[in-house]
Amino acid sequence: MSANYHLLLRSPAHLKKIKAAGGNILFVGKYTPAVIVSFKHPDQARKIANSPELIGIAKDQLLTLPYYKVNKVIKASAVPYPEHKMMNQQVLTWNIARVIGKRRLNSGSGVRVGVIDTGIDFHHPDLASNVKGGVNILSPSLPPMDENGHGTHIAGIIGALNNHYGVVGVAPKVSLYAIKVLNASGKGTISNLIRGVEWAIANRMHILNISISGGKLTTPLLDYVLQAAVKRGILVVAAAGNTGTPAGTGDTVSVPARLAPVISVAALNRNNGREPYSATGKVDLAAPGSQILSTYSLRRFAILSGTSMAAAHVSGVLAIYRAAYPRMDANELKKMVFQRAIDLPPAGPDPWTGRGLVRAL
Repeated sequence: MSANYHLLLRSPAHLKKIKAAGGNILFVGKYTPAVIVSFKHPDQARKIANSPELIGIAKDQLLTLPYYKVNKVIKASAVPYPEHKMMNQQVLTWNIARVIGKRRLNSGSGVRVGVIDTGIDFHHPDLASNVKGGVNILSPSLPPMDENGHGTHIAGIIGALNNHYGVVGVAPKVSLYAIKVLNASGKGTISNLIRGVEWAIANRMHILNISISGGKLTTPLLDYVLQAAVKRGILVVAAAGNTGTPAGTGDTVSVPARLAPVISVAALNRNNGREPYSATGKVDLAAPGSQILSTYSLRRFAILSGTSMAAAHVSGVLAIYRAAYPRMDANELKKMVFQRAIDLPPAGPDPWTGRGLVRAL
């Protein structure tokens, strides 16, 4: 039975040897030495595993959405939320107010944010004019429409329009790009994610939001590809994962958030306390993740909870900083967002909320 593998090659010239070993080459990276290959038999992969031409090889692995709670799905005409009577009037939700403070520095205009997820409902009236493009990695001939809802929810937190309707995002004039790597069930592979990151590099994204969980799988190849994105000036933000314990013990952060190049984000409740499911360990920042109202597929709205929602707030804040300080490089912006976070107990960086609550100050 055939299986896909992802490889890192020292030179494209070595593709011939892979073909000679029986490999069917599915994808060759342009900006990274990543190659995705299908082998009919594991022996074929083992045959080239120790080749000096390879930096690394790994069998493809499953990625999924972190388990998250769907609190409520809402039609635009419903009366679901205590902070406003109707969804056909705009709501400034508690979570957006928490991170932007009393006044926005700006609205993120001109900043390109790639949402690596289940796609985006680009017909949604609270998102449509901010969705500037994207790609369907699963079916390249089809648009990256969201049939799940998760990606649309993330997109709304980052950049729902300030249009007197529905909700408003952290950065309501940001340019959103739907990079669809997960199907309607919220499932995909490391290979899909690698292709999505390659697309983001090729299309000059400023920020990548990855609210995906790969558990603790060992994947130096993905680490390598994300490092390549960071070296090209892309800020990579990911959900820490919803695998934490109420006691907050252990190293439970998921891939890709646990990888070095990635800004890992934990989830907070309305009282700035860590949500009991929020993963602990390599955590850089924290943001609202409980009972978050945002856009949803089929032009709806929904209230969801999870570290996915928290990560989206950080991506929105980074978009505001990127627009405010266009001459700063990615490392300088990352340092700024860390320094301006509001420290939460205990004092100093910690494995529960990192450097604290992200703020667009």
